[in-house]
Amino acid sequence: MTRIIKKILLSLMLLIAGTLVHKTASAQQTLTLEQCRQLALERNNNLKEAQENINAAKAQKAQQDAGGKPTVDGTVTGFYFGKPLSSVLPQYGISPGLGITQPIYSGGKVKLNKAIAANGVEIQEEQKVLATSDVLYNTERAYWQVVSATEQIKLAEQSKKQLAALYTDLNNQYTAGTTYKNDVLRAKVQQNENELNLTRAHDNLTLAKLNLAQITGLGDSTNFIITDSVRGSFNATQNNAELEKALINRSEIKILQKSILSDKMQEKLLIADLKPVVSLGVNGVTAFGKKGINPTNNNNFMATYYSMLNVNIPIFDWGRKRQTVKEQRYKTAAKGYQLKERTEQVSLEVQQAYLQLNQSVKRIGLSGISLQQAEENLRLSNDRFKAGTIIGKDVLEAQTIWQQAYSDLIDAKVEYKINEANLKRALGQGINK
Repeated sequence: MTRIIKKILLSLMLLIAGTLVHKTASAQQTLTLEQCRQLALERNNNLKEAQENINAAKAQKAQQDAGGKPTVDGTVTGFYFGKPLSSVLPQYGISPGLGITQPIYSGGKVKLNKAIAANGVEIQEEQKVLATSDVLYNTERAYWQVVSATEQIKLAEQSKKQLAALYTDLNNQYTAGTTYKNDVLRAKVQQNENELNLTRAHDNLTLAKLNLAQITGLGDSTNFIITDSVRGSFNATQNNAELEKALINRSEIKILQKSILSDKMQEKLLIADLKPVVSLGVNGVTAFGKKGINPTNNNNFMATYYSMLNVNIPIFDWGRKRQTVKEQRYKTAAKGYQLKERTEQVSLEVQQAYLQLNQSVKRIGLSGISLQQAEENLRLSNDRFKAGTIIGKDVLEAQTIWQQAYSDLIDAKVEYKINEANLKRALGQGINK
């Protein structure tokens, strides 16, 4: 009976363990580059902030769109007079009132404020485009860093197997007395170094995943895998007429252009402060109180109205407003130079992005050749070691050269992918697939 109970308990434990392993494995989410881009577009905090800024700019525009329309205000006033005023005025009462004010002329301020607010919405929308371009670039860079760390782990694990086999051969030869203990120790040291590289690669993968998760709104989760690799075509790109398109498509340029437009309208708004302002107000007044509140018939109720035309003409302010206009004009001119400087910087960024991408192509080609030579060198070293024409030190050196060449090729291919994403961003194409 005891054996049966033990078998049942063991079976239940195995079943629970299997279920947990299955859940853990199934919980691993597989992400593609396009899925990461989409997650970033939906969840990234910077893009959410940019959208809230757009909403705020639209609210500001709605406020200005109401400018120039009549405003209606209501008032309620209660009063009580003591002696001696109560002998000539009603002792107490309440007076509700309604006022309507209509601006007639304000030097074009209403129209200018509406235009500035509308331009502000466009600026915030371009700010979101700029933020989107940066977020997508950072997403692609983080994605390929995850791929790089994964590939480096595969390389370290492959080297681990090769070094283990070599260590076994050297140890057997040392036991047989055909080689020196120094060769065995060298192999062990290289094994330890590879273990350290493997640990670093796993740590780099964790950090890369955390970085990607933060950008894509996955929080601090690393419970996902990337199935992509650094295979594919890596072609050079010619610098053609794309530069002119970049100067048109780059959001930074558009933002500065729209900012200059707003500054010019702001200058006109300040000039409008030098012009008269005309407004018309109509007010209705009622009063309820002690008998005698209406002076015409001595009743306890009165209703009347009055209107006022207000004309405000600036006359003299020691030149303060004119100096404010000059200040704004200088600021607009300064922003014009800022636009020119940024345009030149964009041109330089595009040229640099092309050069970096093409440098990556050359690096991939040279790294590929080096890897082929390192593979052949390692193969020949293993053959000669088995034939007894070289010692273990030579094989270890060939192993190190091969591993470094392989690692360089991985880095070169990942660098190409990141530089490719950077070129799209430089050309103002970062938000496109």
